Amino acid sequence: MNDLPYEVSPTLLIALPGLRLYALCAVLLVIKMIAVGIYTGVVRSRLKVSTNPEDAARFGAQVTETEPPEVARVLRAHRNDLENIPAFLVLGLVAVLLGAPSLALKVALIVFTAARVVHSIAYLKSMQPWRSLGFGFGMLSMLTVMVLILIRVFA
Repeated sequence: MNDLPYEVSPTLLIALPGLRLYALCAVLLVIKMIAVGIYTGVVRSRLKVSTNPEDAARFGAQVTETEPPEVARVLRAHRNDLENIPAFLVLGLVAVLLGAPSLALKVALIVFTAARVVHSIAYLKSMQPWRSLGFGFGMLSMLTVMVLILIRVFA
């Protein structure tokens, strides 16, 4: 039984301006976040280190209490994703559902997604100023989405 006074169909939802692009960006961002997480294991494997004795025994690695600098860098990049991407995904969905101005929202979605890809690549390859630029454009995009939400809420 539906407690809402109206029916919301998938056809109606997919017709929301920006929802398809939001969905595409969400999938790409989550795939990128997972890839960075997997890369942590790849770097550990390449260095033959592990922080867990059972993993070290299984894969013939050395147990270490602290992460080597190469692994620590990947973990920092991943942590940065975990601090930024979920917030943007929530804000982006709220903006779409509130009917935020379509062009501005679409630009913010695309810029954030591209900026996070640039940020991760630059972080993993120690590339400045690209890492900072990726982070900055991502933050600017997130602020833009927040402003779009506030405009709709207080309009």
